Amino acid sequence: MREPSPETLFFMNISGEKALLEVIIPVKDRVEVIECVRSLTAINQVKRVIICDGGSTDSQCVEALYQLQQQPHVEVLYFPEPGFNKSRLLNQGIRQATSELLLISDADILWNEAALKAVTSRVWSDSHMICCIQDVEESQPGSVALKRDRYTYHCTIESDVAVVEVVPWFEDRGDRRPGCGLICAKKTTLIALGGYKEIFRGWGWEDLDLLIRATLVGFQVGADGKVMHLSHSDKVRNQHYGNTEPMQTRNRNIIVCLQSLAEGVLTGDLPYETILQPKRKKIQVRLPPSKNYE
Repeated sequence: MREPSPETLFFMNISGEKALLEVIIPVKDRVEVIECVRSLTAINQVKRVIICDGGSTDSQCVEALYQLQQQPHVEVLYFPEPGFNKSRLLNQGIRQATSELLLISDADILWNEAALKAVTSRVWSDSHMICCIQDVEESQPGSVALKRDRYTYHCTIESDVAVVEVVPWFEDRGDRRPGCGLICAKKTTLIALGGYKEIFRGWGWEDLDLLIRATLVGFQVGADGKVMHLSHSDKVRNQHYGNTEPMQTRNRNIIVCLQSLAEGVLTGDLPYETILQPKRKKIQVRLPPSKNYE
């Protein structure tokens, strides 16, 4: 029997079968999605790209989605509603996916095979692993995305008490930033977490909320690989929320996240019959003192 080539070996699961990847992309009025999908479909091991559209009306984006829908390995699903609830669209995509291995992508990311190899190999080597992209490079040096105040989290778990602390991110990566929302995981992992919480409004933090919950229930969170982000102004980030300043919605969503965790809610809003409710923990939450939390 012919041996698998090195470039496909990393997509083999433990039984030696080829593990094909499905990609979920939430979108609304982002014409860049066509470039993102092209970068993905150029990689042979991508079985299908599932685009979840939240009701695009921009003529260029509508045309791009029409063109993409004609491609054999692309499916465009429509869930029109006011605003842009990224978490709800991601949950819809998770429900529709059939592959064992899933990748969550934004609409403005250019992928490469090396990055997919990096994150998928980490997930296959550890059944309790979620792997996100380690470095996102901006297509425009000096992009506003590199200048924004950033926060990350620390979780300390002792017995039945967990402490979740949101802390400033001080690491300077130059022209790169972390890709916490670009996540590779097994579908069973995302189902066990209940997918994403749909309580967030506007841009920011739904991805970190998922990673925090994953950590609290015992999953490992890793980071690897490098991709390109098609830089754009902040206006795009909250175009469906009155062009609110992104840091304002991000900070509000941090508080919403911590309030929900303090109530012991560890599962998302993915409607799925087999979600297992984790053992409830007493969760203490802490915010850093900052004027951004007014």
